[in-house]
Amino acid sequence: FALHFCCRGAVPVDAMEDDEVGDDILGGEADATGKKKKQRKKKKKNKESEEASTEAQPPLPYVQLEPPRESSDGGNRTEHGEPSMPEQEDEWVDVTDVSTLAVQGMKLGEMLESPNFRLFDAMSAIEIMDPKMDSGFNNSRDMTLEKAEDAGIVSCKASHEEILGIWDQLLMYFLLWLEGHTIAQTCFCCLYLQDLKKLVKPVPIFGAFVDAFLVACRRARCAVLRAGVFDDEDFMPSLFGIDLEACVFANNPVEVSRRLVDARKSLAKDASKLAEPLSWRLEFIGEYMRALCDLVGDEAEPTPNGDRAKHLESAGRRLTTCLGLIEKLDASAVPLPPEGLPCFDASINRGLLVPGPPRTVEPLTDSHVTFSMWTSHIQELLQCGSLTSLPLQQLLEGGSAIARKGAAEPNILPRSVWQLCASEDGFVRKVMLDSLQLHLFPCEALQHCKRATDTFLAHSESLFAHLLKLAHANRARRFRRLAHVFSDFNALQHEAWRLDEDLKQTFGANLRHPRPCWVWIMEHCLEMMIAKLLLGFELDLYDQAEIHMIYWYVDYLYGLRLYNLNELYHAKEQPVGGGKKKATARQKDQAARGGGLRPRNPPGFLLLLEATQSTVRGLFRLLAFCLRRELLAAPAASTGGLAQRFVLRFRALEQFRLPHLPSYRDFEQSSASAQQTPPDGGRVVLDAAQASFADSAALLEKLGALRTSDDSTHWPYQESPQDTAKALKRVVVANQLAVTKLARALDSTEKGLQVEASPTHHPHLVSIRVTTA
Repeated sequence: FALHFCCRGAVPVDAMEDDEVGDDILGGEADATGKKKKQRKKKKKNKESEEASTEAQPPLPYVQLEPPRESSDGGNRTEHGEPSMPEQEDEWVDVTDVSTLAVQGMKLGEMLESPNFRLFDAMSAIEIMDPKMDSGFNNSRDMTLEKAEDAGIVSCKASHEEILGIWDQLLMYFLLWLEGHTIAQTCFCCLYLQDLKKLVKPVPIFGAFVDAFLVACRRARCAVLRAGVFDDEDFMPSLFGIDLEACVFANNPVEVSRRLVDARKSLAKDASKLAEPLSWRLEFIGEYMRALCDLVGDEAEPTPNGDRAKHLESAGRRLTTCLGLIEKLDASAVPLPPEGLPCFDASINRGLLVPGPPRTVEPLTDSHVTFSMWTSHIQELLQCGSLTSLPLQQLLEGGSAIARKGAAEPNILPRSVWQLCASEDGFVRKVMLDSLQLHLFPCEALQHCKRATDTFLAHSESLFAHLLKLAHANRARRFRRLAHVFSDFNALQHEAWRLDEDLKQTFGANLRHPRPCWVWIMEHCLEMMIAKLLLGFELDLYDQAEIHMIYWYVDYLYGLRLYNLNELYHAKEQPVGGGKKKATARQKDQAARGGGLRPRNPPGFLLLLEATQSTVRGLFRLLAFCLRRELLAAPAASTGGLAQRFVLRFRALEQFRLPHLPSYRDFEQSSASAQQTPPDGGRVVLDAAQASFADSAALLEKLGALRTSDDSTHWPYQESPQDTAKALKRVVVANQLAVTKLARALDSTEKGLQVEASPTHHPHLVSIRVTTA
């Protein structure tokens, strides 16, 4: 390890002190201007404490580590006028014994340092001759084009077998580039791309493929930069001096496509067994290139809105063709050597990278893995064509059913294309109005309350455009940035209330719901709150000691959503024109108890929300019981600091005014009632958890009996409620089994139980697994 040596008589300094402390302690030392530094006043110490510290810590010898300072006249004299030692006679001083002796008298948090080598210098230093830290280590072995030509690694007469392997490697490195690696270490680590005219142009089919590949790289980079949803961990936009505009024959997509057709015709006349696999790859890169051109368009010549649908349709056809070709590419792939192809060497571009620890790129050696990644990539791009037909709720969750199911996050290119589609003129306003109409907002208000409505929609459009951009960011960044949107929601809540008052005065009894705008803002804000809390499970941020606290808060948020949506759908069942049906005795009883009005025939959307709330409530009770009985391994630090965790997790949500702001005391009371151990050993808590899971199972059964066609007008997502309920049902069944095992253990006083909580069946809802030691 590195030692930071002190030049103050080896006196240890507190590591939490500022950097300026070191200069101030040297009271008699002159600064660069020649002025005497003012000595800081020393705090008075107790005489007894001084004597005790003197006895406990022996005096340490003074070691001068910094070089002597030269005089201002340039002579070889120190600032005190004494002649200094010749520079060639200076020797390193071994201070290991001094440092070891100093450590014996140091306390926790103190360190040794030198005025000329601070903590900042230590963090910025590079350990030379270490291949993991020193980017210039052994740079004489870096590959050059001359070395490659002398060794026969590259040639202007590449065979079909070599070309097939090179093209597959380029396709693999293209995906790694989109995963966040530099283009210098991925696509352009191919030695053939270092001199296109000399090495690639003599082989026409090779040149046609490389031109299409470079067009795809340019369009992909253009899409990522225009969308602006990438972060440092998503994409590296720098080209490091690489000319991405270079080409072999042409860089115009139309001309490149023509050359690809000519190359495929020439291969059709070739009798080689690899001619057909090469032709498939030429067709694949051509269709993929043209699909990106249709999706992204040309920044210099924007696509008119009328032609946008045609381009999306064309991109869908080309991407579907690519999906069919991927199976052929995978079946015809040539196995690569374990060490990889020698014509791919990232060291040739090491001089282009910034100094510092090198970032190595591990290539994928299994072609099946590569082409499976391509399959997922193409499927994600295919969803961009249907993005404009999705409702606002699904767009705010990322616009992808794959992402909502908890699968691997798409790379930066599909997310950027989604953002480009969502940022078209008028798109956000259109989906907002469609969503408002679902919340019984009268369309006539755009004319009769034009001024107030336009102001509200303008402010809402700004917020929801920002939310759509967050939806296409990666999950970690979205989790952090969602914390800053709730103050904007709170401001919109007040505007929505005032607009609802105007709607009441304008439409009177013809207004089907008294608060359509307020409920709309409230619903989306609660949805963002729940999304932020549940993202913590996908990012693995929560300890087992606080999971039940998260579920307790989410249960409250789900309750607010259900209260508002039940009243909304109850209002939808009333006849238009003000003639409302009289509430039944059951509905009056529910309203009197504070449960609000409920629709007579609730849609599957509401049933699924209610089932999710019951599952979350059951998990809170079950986890609280397991923590009380110490069946779950929870660190003492997490359990003892639960109050601080509460503030950390929910502080951002307090920026929006909820009907009741949950506090840690509320959570303590709920948790205490769930953790109490009555004479029956906690059987009441288990019975309550089992009842919650039973309610959820009954709602899911009722949901399964609904016909999808009957629920299509209410369900806000692309997939049916029945498909979404499958994962939830697996969670319910698994936890019902866990409650049964725990109840049997209580009856038989069985010991040695082990409980494990993990998101086995659902990305956000854990499943409890009970085993015996």
